[in-house]
Amino acid sequence: MMTAMTAKKQQAGRNRRSRISQLLAVSALALVAACASPEEKVARYSSEAAEFLEEGDLNKAYIQYQNALKIDEEHVPSLLGLAEIAEERQDFQSMFGLLQRAVRLDATLVDPHVKLGKLYLIGSDETTALEEAEKALELDPDNIGARSLKAGVLLKIGDSAGALELADEVIAEDPANPEAVTVRVTEYASNGGWEKALDELNRALEINPQVAMLQLLRIHALKTLDRGEDMRNAYAELIELFPDQPAYRRVYANELLKENDYAAAREQLEAIVDLEPANLSAKLDVIRLANAAKGADAAEAKLRAYVDAEPDNADLKFALADFYTESEQSEKAREILDRLAESDDLDVALKAKNKIASILFGNGEREQAAALIDDVLEADEYNTDALLRRAALQIEDEEYDQAINNLRAILNNSPETYKAMVLMAAAFERQDNFSFAQAELAKAFEASNKDAEVARQFARFLLRRKNTERAEEVLEDSLSVNPRNVENLRLLASIRLAKQDWRGAEEVGDMLTRAGQDNGLASTVKSAAYVGLQDYDSVIETLSAQNADAPLTGASLNALIDAYIREDRVGEAEELLTRMLDADPEHYGARLLLARVYLAKGEKENYESALLRATETHPERAAAYDYLYRHYLSENRRDEAGQLIERGMRAAPENTALKIFKADILLNEGDREGAFALYSELIEERPNDRIIANNFVSLSSDLRQDEASIARALEVAKTMESVENPYYRDTVGWAYYRAGDYEKAVEYLSQAVEGAGDNPEIRYHLGAAQLASGDDAAARENLERALSLGGDDFTFAEETQALLSQL
Repeated sequence: MMTAMTAKKQQAGRNRRSRISQLLAVSALALVAACASPEEKVARYSSEAAEFLEEGDLNKAYIQYQNALKIDEEHVPSLLGLAEIAEERQDFQSMFGLLQRAVRLDATLVDPHVKLGKLYLIGSDETTALEEAEKALELDPDNIGARSLKAGVLLKIGDSAGALELADEVIAEDPANPEAVTVRVTEYASNGGWEKALDELNRALEINPQVAMLQLLRIHALKTLDRGEDMRNAYAELIELFPDQPAYRRVYANELLKENDYAAAREQLEAIVDLEPANLSAKLDVIRLANAAKGADAAEAKLRAYVDAEPDNADLKFALADFYTESEQSEKAREILDRLAESDDLDVALKAKNKIASILFGNGEREQAAALIDDVLEADEYNTDALLRRAALQIEDEEYDQAINNLRAILNNSPETYKAMVLMAAAFERQDNFSFAQAELAKAFEASNKDAEVARQFARFLLRRKNTERAEEVLEDSLSVNPRNVENLRLLASIRLAKQDWRGAEEVGDMLTRAGQDNGLASTVKSAAYVGLQDYDSVIETLSAQNADAPLTGASLNALIDAYIREDRVGEAEELLTRMLDADPEHYGARLLLARVYLAKGEKENYESALLRATETHPERAAAYDYLYRHYLSENRRDEAGQLIERGMRAAPENTALKIFKADILLNEGDREGAFALYSELIEERPNDRIIANNFVSLSSDLRQDEASIARALEVAKTMESVENPYYRDTVGWAYYRAGDYEKAVEYLSQAVEGAGDNPEIRYHLGAAQLASGDDAAARENLERALSLGGDDFTFAEETQALLSQL
């Protein structure tokens, strides 16, 4: 009987022999591998890669094909294998290069010619695509891929008959051939035959439902035919067929968002997150949707859940900090960023410090922001974000040359940094170097791939330069990439409305609707366009639908009532406003509009009654006083007008509009000193109000001759220098005359005469200024013209005669 020790020794011997056998086997394999020829190695690598590719393991296949090409860089099967991997990954640029290398090495390959032709066709190079198709057909005249490619090219270049003939031949042999079916469908659709196109797609997909391209075409056909439910079902089928393809889920989610079906859209986006757990962009899409559908609290909760699930993911923490910054919760953002700034990962720490500097800068803490930027640049002198922020500070401090130097340093290292180009443009514009500024913005626009924010800044710059047409083009180009950007749609709408491009504005309104704008903006834009087109029925239809969703206010309600009045449907307007006032008796706007409806109906008593009621419910608001005051004056009921304003001033003594009405009454009563006293108060309260400024300066010019008053009048007049109205020009010019600056006086008064040459007082003012500046001939001409225009009742006849006597 063996002892335990003996058994252990025997077992150890067996283990040792086993290990030796394994080592010998490995050595033998290594020896065989070492002895294998390069050709054998290439064949083995290529064969293994093909097996991996068949199994769907693209990474391992890619490695083995690369191993083969390291030995033989002209191994065509490996090049074609890598091209197939690139196609699977939708890396068409790499695919194109690999196929070109393959056909240069072996021009007899049919399939690479066909694939190259398809890529040329996608790139709109129809000539070269046709050449590739012909090369393939020379090699194999019956090749279905080459024939269907040629059919697609022929259709693109306008040979519909030739394209359909070839497509029909291909379909006869391969009834579900995607390219040939697409040719048929495109031809049907281009002639308005969408039902026929849909039948063709249904036929092909019944044979082979796995063709994603045809499934997407079918969805497009259903959308065009306005079959929304069928379209949604088609998307669901597509997702079921290709559950692991995030791209299709994203397209479906975008479609659901257009329909405001946030729950279903979020389901698709969360599925993308499940498919691609490392995809930060997909997670942020979910957050944005949660914010839109359920508000900021839901978005924060979801983002926090992502952070808690991946506590070491710095990108998610930065996303949460950005969320807090955008929602003006800078303290919470700082908590996260302060911790990230202590990270051992230098890139993370510097990124956090840059973001903290941005928050400090936004809070007006410039010194702290600048110190932090210096800290970042000490650690990384080429840090782009820090250099950008330093340049922004320098531009604010009017250190434009230093800013431009810093920005050039960024662009030397990273030529595509479009944010540097935008800041460079800002620096150039501040220096009045507008051509350079425009060039930088144009480069930034292209480098950013027509980014929405860059487009908006570029368009606003162009509008400041009065280049409306180019601004419109920039916004249109950007919206082709970012069609749901509401701010750019709003700006485009304002441009088109301003230039009275009513159909263009209507188009923007439709784009806003597609962008999911159900807050009234789309309806407001479209209704403004319809007003311009004088299509008041459409105004009523559009705004009534909006009012059904949420009660109209402001300009939209005004537009609807105006449309009712213009269409002689005042009864409907009155009914709508009465309902509004029943629900809210304090609705000031509705009360004013009801008064307008009564006026349109010729019911003056009701008009007055409605306005009086508005002054009682809102004594502090001026509009009702304004309408009623003018109404009283139009009927020569001056006593009632005066009583109205007195009553208003007792109720709201600080109301600016009421003070202006009071001053008007005093002027009509001949109390110019009382009116001037009121305007002296008003100009202190509203120094930028041009009407108040004009009236103050005019009265001061007539009533005050002391140096202090003259200087004060000129000071106020200078605030109106940019106003082109001739009467404002007259006021400014006369203030300069009284101050003794005759050159400036003649400049402004000449412009006033150009705009209102038949006004005798303006002619008198210009003649006086010309006489004072030594231009006697021109002075005589204008003074005599003033007397001629003024006639017997000319207020300044005596003064004019006195000046003429000096000549």
